[in-house]
Amino acid sequence: MKKLAAVAVFLFFAGFLLAQSEQRTETTTTTTWNGTLFDEGCRTTHTQKETTSNEDVSRTETKTTVTTDCPVTTTTTSFGLMTPEGKYVHFDDASNTRIVETVKKNKIWTTSITEHKPIKTRIVGTRNGDVVVIKEIR
Repeated sequence: MKKLAAVAVFLFFAGFLLAQSEQRTETTTTTTWNGTLFDEGCRTTHTQKETTSNEDVSRTETKTTVTTDCPVTTTTTSFGLMTPEGKYVHFDDASNTRIVETVKKNKIWTTSITEHKPIKTRIVGTRNGDVVVIKEIR
């Protein structure tokens, strides 16, 4: 009986130790981007198709993304950030909502929008695929 109890106690602690070793920690890198906010709706993608006529017909698709001068307005709901290096940063839906709330609360930004001036900002966040999840707007 003592052996059975000892085995049960051993198995209990062994299971506990195994459960502890299976915990995973995920590391995410926080990055800071400086730049100008844009209305994401102004960013358009054009696709051109070229066809060559040889014995083998081959097609080439070229995607070109163009950002026009489209400042943030009071009705903007989807944003992007253009860095001084020319990189364009997209935001997830929750981050876009957060920017909308910040625009409404920030008197300086509201004034800049009504005067059609660019909104310069610093975004702290993490990449999640091709979008950024905002942790802080400065």
